[in-house]
Amino acid sequence: MYPYFQKTREPNPSNPSGLSVREASPADPLRQFLAENPAFGMLLFQVTGGQGAVPIERATVVISKALPNGRTLSVTTMTDESGKTAEISLPAPRRDKSQTPGGTDVFATYDALIFAPGTVPVVVHDIPIFDGITTIQPVALSFDVSGARRDEAESITDTEPNL
Repeated sequence: MYPYFQKTREPNPSNPSGLSVREASPADPLRQFLAENPAFGMLLFQVTGGQGAVPIERATVVISKALPNGRTLSVTTMTDESGKTAEISLPAPRRDKSQTPGGTDVFATYDALIFAPGTVPVVVHDIPIFDGITTIQPVALSFDVSGARRDEAESITDTEPNL
């Protein structure tokens, strides 16, 4: 059985996101990833079209993290009328790693596929997630005026933060 995120029913001040993780078998790469990333950061998308002028409602956002065994951790959400998603809680390394000289792996990276009817899909690679920080990821979708179905997405790679 693989772990998954679920909403907890009772408020817990030490876990404001309300997400919990179910345990997997000890040899599972997902369990190892979660052990290396015991904290949580937040990710919010702002999806627009028309060179950023028009919010895109009901755009689908699929956030994913490839694991060493070929499996993928993923979360799917949609944008509201303002083109924004709800904040999504994602595993990240603890912030104290960034407070140590020479600290490595101070953030986790995720990829996202964003698409909506009538637009060209976009894939954003290497979105950094830090413990306790909300990352706002703007995405501008291009309207597909050709009417042809696209099998390829536009690909964008985020550059690593300058730490």
